[in-house]
Amino acid sequence: MAPSVRLPKSLYSRTMLLVGMIVFLLQIFTFTIIFKQMVLPNVYTQVDQFVDELELLSQQPERLQHLEEESQNSNTAGLHQFVYGVDDQKLEQARWHIPFWYLVETELQHRFGHPIPFYQEADALPGEEYFWINLPLSDSSASARVGFSANREGCLNPSVLLLVLFFAISFTVISIYFLSRWLVRPIEELQMAVGEMGRGEYPEPLPEKGPSEFLSLVKRFNWMVKNVQSLTENRATLLAGISHDLKTPLARMRLSVEMLSSEKDRDLLEGIVEDLDVMDGMIREVLTYARGEKQGREQEIEINGLISSIVERKRRGGMEIEWQERADPCLCRIDISALQRILSNYLDNARRYGGEPSTEVTLVCNPDSVVEVCVIDYGPGLVEKELEAVFQPFYRVDPSRSAQGGGSGLGLAIVKNLATINGWEVSLHNHKGGGVEAKVSLYSKASS
Repeated sequence: MAPSVRLPKSLYSRTMLLVGMIVFLLQIFTFTIIFKQMVLPNVYTQVDQFVDELELLSQQPERLQHLEEESQNSNTAGLHQFVYGVDDQKLEQARWHIPFWYLVETELQHRFGHPIPFYQEADALPGEEYFWINLPLSDSSASARVGFSANREGCLNPSVLLLVLFFAISFTVISIYFLSRWLVRPIEELQMAVGEMGRGEYPEPLPEKGPSEFLSLVKRFNWMVKNVQSLTENRATLLAGISHDLKTPLARMRLSVEMLSSEKDRDLLEGIVEDLDVMDGMIREVLTYARGEKQGREQEIEINGLISSIVERKRRGGMEIEWQERADPCLCRIDISALQRILSNYLDNARRYGGEPSTEVTLVCNPDSVVEVCVIDYGPGLVEKELEAVFQPFYRVDPSRSAQGGGSGLGLAIVKNLATINGWEVSLHNHKGGGVEAKVSLYSKASS
């Protein structure tokens, strides 16, 4: 089994590797196109011109006698400078040379039909090297020794090409390094913030900037930190509220028990039972809120009938409620138990804090978009800034009134949780005729 390729573990290394490979391949592709389409055609043109002049010397041997004069006269020299050599020169096989001379050598073999080797002087000084060839003469079997400078400007020079390639790769690597750091830096900041949360700390909100995908992630992370912090504070408030609210009934029970030891009073016994009921209700609501709620199974229900059943149950408990059932049915598919809990808590709050015996319930039915159920009391109402605050656990508008009413301070917090889980909206508004209007907006498709 072939070993699998191991990629770098960090996102920064993977980004740098991927971008580097893409840029490097793009450079190679671009270099190849430019080399084949621009450089090579120009070089082949120069090779042809150079060999053309050598071929002209081969066909006109008389020009060999005037090579020195032509090389010194720029008006008649042409493109290249040739020199005439002698047979007693000490020459050796030419060593490595630039690609241009390989192309010349190949073209000479093609023109004359046989290889024409290159030679050079063994004791030539650096910078003064000459290549020599034995140029065949066309009108005889003889040949003439012709030389030309080995240093040719403007042609393919491997050292120059390697130097250019080195600088191009170096610039690419440096650019990729800074680009990768720029791309990965926000993710490293997010990683550090997540680490702070793992240690139980709450990091400062991350700057909401950058690409749209990362911006969405940062916004969701900041939102999560804010909600986790709020949840933790609510839990702390929950524990503090339990310890505080249970003190009053426990103190009353302690006093009643002490008085029972000296006299028998039925009212004291009934007071103890009542206090136990209050404590039981408070503990039940606290446990419900602490456990959190889960979305129940959605069922098709006729909203009119559901509201009527809740209203009738509250009326049997002595509550006066104005409710007029609609003539046309209002069908929705919802979590029935969640709506029952929300409406029941709304009605209990209206009874405790409404200040008037009568409470009104209304229904606006549009199953294709939204169904709104409102519970209106005619009490003193709320201050504007408290209409949203009362959904926080243990928030008390009037502590003395709340203690008298027997509320635990968790009813509306539970309502808010149930609505959030089901995708509904709950809100409180001061009613024009006085009192508070508690609304729940249900978003559910009508049944087919």
